[in-house]
Amino acid sequence: MKIGLIVATIEEFSSVLKIMNLKEEIIEDDIFTIYYININNNDIYISKSGVGEIASSSLTQYLITKYNVKLIINAGVVGSLKNHFSLEQVCLVKDVVHYDFDTSKIDNVPVGYYEDYGRFIPLTKKYIELIKNNYPDILEVRCASGDKFIDSKKMKDYLVKEFDADICDMESAGITLTAIKNKVDLISLKIVSDDGDASKYNSNVNKTCDILYQLLNKLLVNIQK
Repeated sequence: MKIGLIVATIEEFSSVLKIMNLKEEIIEDDIFTIYYININNNDIYISKSGVGEIASSSLTQYLITKYNVKLIINAGVVGSLKNHFSLEQVCLVKDVVHYDFDTSKIDNVPVGYYEDYGRFIPLTKKYIELIKNNYPDILEVRCASGDKFIDSKKMKDYLVKEFDADICDMESAGITLTAIKNKVDLISLKIVSDDGDASKYNSNVNKTCDILYQLLNKLLVNIQK
């Protein structure tokens, strides 16, 4: 199977290169820099999108169009919205809400609502079940996604109350919507690096990235064509 692995930040990408023992050899330097590895007869194309919905959506479409990938994996760090989530908690995203998407002033529909998908956009169920069967301790979560780093209690409380969201990031909505539009399967594996505190993010990001990608490396062995 052809798989696209998307990470957002330089810290995440550096950890991927280290954990997956990738040679620093650029196989494609067109729009994005792409790295390639074969695991369990799967062709895996790995790249860094940059932060935000537009950047991540662009890379998703590029991997689908250029390499004909049939599965997108997004793996990276997130902030927690609920107090019971500990640092280094690994999470499996079951659905995503794009909380920045708001047309309510003109059509009176709920914030985050897409006509084709509803408010909570689901990820590929068969891969959620595969991962849960192999790693039952991973928590299934709802991710609130938008183009801002959430660092205020007021905003965290809003995302929990309005959407019952567990974690937040800045890429998942763009990746999810693009994958679904292209009828491509999607896995989103996340790890909590902070609770909306930028200083915690900065001090924990490298360690949490390493934990996540060690797990992902093992998981890729179980993905069959």
